[in-house]
Amino acid sequence: MTSKTTHTPDSSSRILGWVPKTLAALLMLLVASYPLISEADTEPTRRPLDLPSGGNGSDSDDDDDPLPDLIQFFGHEYEGDAFVWVLDISGSMSIGGRIAQLRDEFAAAVVNLSTSSDFGAVAFNQNILPFDPLCSASVAERKQNAIIWVTALQPDGSSCVAPAVIHGLELVRKSRKPNRRVIVVGDGLPACGTISNPALHLEHIEAANWDQIPIDTVFVGVQLEAGIDFFQQMANSNDGTLVIAQ
Repeated sequence: MTSKTTHTPDSSSRILGWVPKTLAALLMLLVASYPLISEADTEPTRRPLDLPSGGNGSDSDDDDDPLPDLIQFFGHEYEGDAFVWVLDISGSMSIGGRIAQLRDEFAAAVVNLSTSSDFGAVAFNQNILPFDPLCSASVAERKQNAIIWVTALQPDGSSCVAPAVIHGLELVRKSRKPNRRVIVVGDGLPACGTISNPALHLEHIEAANWDQIPIDTVFVGVQLEAGIDFFQQMANSNDGTLVIAQ
């Protein structure tokens, strides 16, 4: 009986048969691991846009709004962006250099206003003598004219306080600025013909100040208790401050 012999491949043949299959598998894996490159991927890298600092591109005009002025007047600081001065030029203002001090203080305050502020002024005795009918920008020409105006004022007559303060309120309302104030300077009680009762003057002023514009007062007379009390009440009733000039 003839027997058949089966030949088993040796180990070297087995290795040679495995190698090509393994290499093919590795090549497929390598190809798959590389990203596909399209035409879009070959475009040059673009730089990011240069945006304004702040990131959101919002309008920053609100940050540029001018700050209110801080001015010195009779040794006190007043903050605002619209000022109207109401200045007593009654006969008693000729005593003790009061009118000269008033002129100097007013001129210095006006000169130091920035052009972003508005101003106006009115002098009074028994009459009302406005600088001009406006409360408008403190440009150089108006400042110069206001100093000429106050220098020419001469003390005379009596003192009609309430009508002058009410006129000052009407002037300051002509400004559209948000921080408006009226500054009243005087040296005593009102003396206005048949209407000389201080309480009536205070009532008329308070009634006219329906929008509660601050009214500051400066007392430049001798230490007369009744006069100081009148100016104190005017300031207290109208959200203002009293300064007693030294």
